[in-house]
Amino acid sequence: MATNREFAAQIIDLVLSRLPDHVILEVVGRRLGQPSSGFREPRRGPAKPAPKRGEPPARAPRGSSVERQELLATVERIVRAGTGLSASDVARAARLPQSRAAAALKELKLGGRIFQGGDRRFARYAGDAKLATQASATARQTAPGPIVGAKASSTVGRGNG
Repeated sequence: MATNREFAAQIIDLVLSRLPDHVILEVVGRRLGQPSSGFREPRRGPAKPAPKRGEPPARAPRGSSVERQELLATVERIVRAGTGLSASDVARAARLPQSRAAAALKELKLGGRIFQGGDRRFARYAGDAKLATQASATARQTAPGPIVGAKASSTVGRGNG
């Protein structure tokens, strides 16, 4: 019979082998004298048949190319009509989920059709780079948050009375 130290080394080897959790639990359970740990790999649906030779793999259905171009054109129109919009502003105006609007903005930006100024929460999109950068700077200056740097001196002397 193996010692506790040898058993611990076997467990570490199992974990490092990157076996699925349910396999490791079964092996340890058997070693401890438990017939079955009750942990099983969750069942998934039936396996999809492999594509036949020469066939491209099946893809999830997506919108047609025409629909995609219409979406991009709509988002581009909204951005060019604005004076520097955030991704959530564009999503709201286009009545799209934020993820779809963000993907369209990224594609338009990479294609050079719109420009992004700033990043993260201060990212603003516009028809030209100067306008986008200016909108981002304005968003950064007017954002709520802690008072730091130059803003702190402008609030000195403003009491409640």
